[in-house]
Amino acid sequence: MANRTILLSLILFLYQFAHAQLVDPATGQVTNELLVQLEENTTLASLLDKANHRRPGSVLHKRTAARRFNIHLLQFDPAAWPGESLLGWLRVQKGVQAAQYNYQLAFRQEPNDPEFPRQWGLSRIGAPEVWDVSTGGLTANGDTIVIAVLDDGCDLNHPDLQGNIWSNPGEIAGDGIDNDDNGYIDDTYGWNFIDDSNVMKVNSHGLSVIGIAGAQGNNGMGITGVNWNVKMMICAIQYVDEIISAYEYVIGQRRLYNETNGAEGAFVVATNASFGLVTPTFCDQQPIWGSMYDLLGAQGVLTGAGTANQNVNVDEVGDMPTSCESDFIVTVTNMNEEEEKEPRSGFGEVSIDMGAPGQNSYSLALFGRYAVFNGTSYSAPYLTGAIALLYSLPCSELASDALSNPRETALLIRSALIGGAEPLASFEGLTATGGILNVFNAMEILSEACGGSSGPLGILKIFPNPASSGFFVEYETPDFEPYDFRVYNALGQEMYRDTRTPNRFAAKRLEIDASNWAPGVYFVAIQRGNDREVKPVLVKVE
Repeated sequence: MANRTILLSLILFLYQFAHAQLVDPATGQVTNELLVQLEENTTLASLLDKANHRRPGSVLHKRTAARRFNIHLLQFDPAAWPGESLLGWLRVQKGVQAAQYNYQLAFRQEPNDPEFPRQWGLSRIGAPEVWDVSTGGLTANGDTIVIAVLDDGCDLNHPDLQGNIWSNPGEIAGDGIDNDDNGYIDDTYGWNFIDDSNVMKVNSHGLSVIGIAGAQGNNGMGITGVNWNVKMMICAIQYVDEIISAYEYVIGQRRLYNETNGAEGAFVVATNASFGLVTPTFCDQQPIWGSMYDLLGAQGVLTGAGTANQNVNVDEVGDMPTSCESDFIVTVTNMNEEEEKEPRSGFGEVSIDMGAPGQNSYSLALFGRYAVFNGTSYSAPYLTGAIALLYSLPCSELASDALSNPRETALLIRSALIGGAEPLASFEGLTATGGILNVFNAMEILSEACGGSSGPLGILKIFPNPASSGFFVEYETPDFEPYDFRVYNALGQEMYRDTRTPNRFAAKRLEIDASNWAPGVYFVAIQRGNDREVKPVLVKVE
């Protein structure tokens, strides 16, 4: 009789609560769902048996949020487990690493009038100056750069995104088979974690965020993103458990790329977080969610995150995910065109790294249109796009290290962004850097790590010497300003003339064609102003 009662109670619970999310409208907390992370060798079945033995038929397994990390979403009967009794019970159970409530996300957007100047933020962060070196899309070694955007959806057919949506190389579209064996069938562009489907939700918030980071540039229409040709991996999310699933998906793709030296997976360098919780929350109150950023970072993935659309001190009241202390998350608040923090934006000398343009951001809208958007949601993709753009710099050392030392390379990129923040009095005391995003400054900092050395003016090496049809000149300069290069014969006649700016990210080397020169001694000169260096080279008959 007792077993029958338990069975009937379980059936009633399943009927009443399965897939029904009880969301507190004030906080976004799903009051009948908990996320639980188990230790590696702990099974969920034993934990469920213990819980349902205490309160028959009261707890069920709704879904696995991250199989690799043993994280599961539980749904329970609040009448059987009032208050936080189940949460408290789970946290003291053997084999439970962490537990927390599930939450519905609040996407950070404030619609506004479309008459403000369009895309003012790109110039303000120094993007056009970086475009003189690279417009994004590929590393120096040819790796296709990917940004993963977790948001409420996207219009994959917007004309200004064509060619910039990531295509999973391990999947055959439409064959109904999980070709790459990652647990997702036909996940060709990413995944709709909201509906557990490969059919993307069409929503405007995600679309406009994606447009800032990676709308196609130089295509004769609409706008350009921070990156002109980057690939965007789209992950639709609405609840915290779906964030965790999406992050696991990203980790799996980047890990596979690292382990196969680029033969499989995706070279994801950044994820974008233009979302948070309704109420201020510290990261230690979301231990499972918060732990994902170090896991992403271990594979070489940074996260650009926008803080709350509220005038609150995040250091004092918290915010997710910008209060997380991971070294692999970079955080921004919203700057307006007056170069001040937008009043309805969070701040914090510890938690918020810098400001970034957000207010009056012109981006993609539904039905192939464009519109102006506001909020920290649009500050975040400027930052996330900047991360991806820096990976595209023409520096083979940087590209190689991104695969051989992904974690350290991600930290190098983060350090350049923090160190390159442009000081601004209006952000002093409000952010950790006291300034705003400047991707050009970050590029300048990376030059030292990417072979862009500087030193006293000099000709380091001429080879081959003697030469026949031509020769190379390796040189050094104290800066990256334009220099004059000349070659004279023994009579003082000029045989070669050029003016060029030394490369910031590669060896400073000049190739000179001498195939039509007569045999003899020639003199190579490099100069700027009163500084001059001259060295001889012998040209002989081949």
